Amino acid sequence: MPVLLWMPTVEAIVEPQNKPNQDNGRGTWLRMASRWLALAAGVALVLPWWTVEVPLASFSPLVAVCSAFATRTVGFAVLLGVPVLILVLISPRWFCRHACPVGLLLELQGRLRPKAASRWLHWPFICRWLALLTLGGACAGYPLFIWLDPLAIFNGFFSAWHMPVTAAGVCAGLALPVVLLMELCLPKVWCSRLCPLGGLQELLVLGGRRLRQFLRREHPDHHHPARLGRRSFLVACIGAAAGAATRTARSRTPPLRPPGAVDETRFTGVCVRCGSCVRVCPSRILRPDLGEHGLAGLFAPVVRFTEGYCRENCHRCNVVCPSGAITRLTLAEKRRRVIGPALVDLDTCLLASGQECTSCIRACPYEAITVQDLEGGLSARPVVDLAKCTGCGACELACPTTPRPAIVVLPKPGVLKPS
Repeated sequence: MPVLLWMPTVEAIVEPQNKPNQDNGRGTWLRMASRWLALAAGVALVLPWWTVEVPLASFSPLVAVCSAFATRTVGFAVLLGVPVLILVLISPRWFCRHACPVGLLLELQGRLRPKAASRWLHWPFICRWLALLTLGGACAGYPLFIWLDPLAIFNGFFSAWHMPVTAAGVCAGLALPVVLLMELCLPKVWCSRLCPLGGLQELLVLGGRRLRQFLRREHPDHHHPARLGRRSFLVACIGAAAGAATRTARSRTPPLRPPGAVDETRFTGVCVRCGSCVRVCPSRILRPDLGEHGLAGLFAPVVRFTEGYCRENCHRCNVVCPSGAITRLTLAEKRRRVIGPALVDLDTCLLASGQECTSCIRACPYEAITVQDLEGGLSARPVVDLAKCTGCGACELACPTTPRPAIVVLPKPGVLKPS
């Protein structure tokens, strides 16, 4: 990251100067047309009836870079985010000015108080430090503030109203109204001072300038470059240390995660809380966590088998995750991913207590539950073949015992069924 260590104190990078035609005439019309088109495309991508499963947050450069660093893989988000990075290097803050749907909403709302912005322009560029902390944390496997990405916030708002509406989903969707309220009270503060995606774009442009000066053997025109470089490097190191420390702080009661989820220590950091997996799940078994499993997993998706089970013919959550928190899998690969092992409580099982019940056996789509005869056929009990079980939850959903099913799926993410 040597090219990212120089950070000037001037604001020219946010609002380029000496471009009189930049916001006049045809340029303004084209820019507004591109922004409205981006807003329409963003809304279309998060609507529940949209059939092309392209995650909106995949177009974010912040999600692309952090996903690549945290998961150590080149995923779907990287393929979509890299072209945006190139455009940012060519035109500073290109994404903010032309493609960010949240930016357009804030710009339209900001016109209600056009003269109130100047009071807040003396604020420090917190966005740069948030971007550096997030990048440093991503190198340690836990990008700290990736959930502040504007596309994830935009996506999360629309996903919050997916039926059935839950308290956790509504809380997760309040981020966009909070940003809009901030724009009303403090115009332009979010975009120019707080947004980590904007901070990443500034770091890229500033790093490109520094690199060009180095190649031309020019001296940068600013004061104390070494000190500023050390400060930036220190912030990134703090982010890496905080990310590593957060990864080690596991919850005592780990939750069930979607099939193909990365290990729990990385999942809570890589997940951007966009709600895409919750929105597309046809069984409605994914819910945002309201903090039951620790603060680190707040609003991250958890599995609940109260309304359905993980269908054997569905892998939608595996193709809509933009950050790599849920691995992008084919349907055949998803069928070999284990959510967790199913465990039978023989003390409450109706069949084990001598009553007629085969609900879990009939419901299992993988034929992983069989009847074991005991005492010469006088009694029987269900037995789970863990080599076949994927933890889909069909047995837990079908079990008639109350208040707790006699067979439940235990958390054990990341397990792979033998082929």
